[in-house]
Amino acid sequence: MAETVASPRSSYRIWLLKVGLPLAILGLAVAGFTLLKATRAVTPPVVAQEKSWRVSAIEVTPGRLTPNLLLYGVVEAPKQAEIRAAVTADVAHVEVREGQIVADDAPLVILDERDLALSLRQREADLREIEAQIASEQARYAANQDALKREEALLELAKRAVTRAQNLNTRKMISESALDEAFQTVEKQALALNARQLEVDDHTARLAQLQARHARAEALRDQARLDLARAKITAPFAGRVVQAPVAPGDRVRPGDLLLEMYPLGDLEVRAQIPFRALPTVRAALAGNHSLPATAIVDGQPVTAQLDRLGGEAGQNNGGLDALFRIAQGAQWLTPGRVLTLHMDLPPEEDVVALPFEALYGLDRIYRLENGRMAAVNVERVGEQRNAAGQAQVLAHSPDLKAGDRIITTQLPNAITGLKVEVKE
Repeated sequence: MAETVASPRSSYRIWLLKVGLPLAILGLAVAGFTLLKATRAVTPPVVAQEKSWRVSAIEVTPGRLTPNLLLYGVVEAPKQAEIRAAVTADVAHVEVREGQIVADDAPLVILDERDLALSLRQREADLREIEAQIASEQARYAANQDALKREEALLELAKRAVTRAQNLNTRKMISESALDEAFQTVEKQALALNARQLEVDDHTARLAQLQARHARAEALRDQARLDLARAKITAPFAGRVVQAPVAPGDRVRPGDLLLEMYPLGDLEVRAQIPFRALPTVRAALAGNHSLPATAIVDGQPVTAQLDRLGGEAGQNNGGLDALFRIAQGAQWLTPGRVLTLHMDLPPEEDVVALPFEALYGLDRIYRLENGRMAAVNVERVGEQRNAAGQAQVLAHSPDLKAGDRIITTQLPNAITGLKVEVKE
């Protein structure tokens, strides 16, 4: 069979295709990469920027400010009276009701006085009987004195009769029996005289007994009169009735509660002052400085003055009780009501008023310096309410001066040097 022989020209073409095609493709790829690299967009390098936090700030000026304490108190009536029955009687009328305001000496409860009137009549009769006995004793004493003189005269006559009888018996003119009878008459008259003298001498003791009985009868009569007067119970002062637990027809005995009331003008507020404020309060009281307190009750203003501190601190208490005397607005108060008091303390010098948001921890705030935060340590001296009623903290620091701007926004990452921007 005949073999086909390739020509040299054809072999060259085949070799050129096998070698040149990959090189051409590689060249095109390198040219494309170079073109892409030469025409790519140039990205500027990223420069890290410091974040700025938006905050609020206020300008402060240290000055003389009055701190106050927020206290919770309870209204009390220290002179609240429990009016109780003094006699045993039936209730006839109850003239007042709970919550009613009564005037001084106004009738409150009327008791049935019939039994009391009968007791008074009996005591008056006993007294008249004793007075009659005293009058009888006086008459008896006068009669005994007159009789005593007569008894003495009769004894003298009997003695003379004995003398005559002795003379006659000496002359044998009367018998011995007649003489004995004369002696017997003298002895009988002496006994009668002694008895009469005893009656006269015993007058003082008998009169003293009667006078003692008279005094006792007078006391019982006066007691009966007092019991009768107590049948009408009147108000011991002007005030408000707390309760009247009796009704007409009830039988009351001594000690039973009839009514409870308190004076309107003598109310107090008991509130607890924390121990941290006690040194300031004690110093103010010792210096006779007024410590006023205010409260709002049902939309009405109530003012009070700190009168005294309590005498005992209870267990597990965070302060000491203080008693406030109501100066104005007592008519809006009732015992047992809870009040929110704002008590003014003595003024403090070189302090600033800040919102609580400006305080970090207990003693640190941040001042704005060149757009950055700078920590300032402060001393808390109290609290204050502004004109809008918002609570502010009063702080003192020798590093604060007029015109300083204090940051009032709470930042969780607050540190000295943190960049901030103030919201205008």
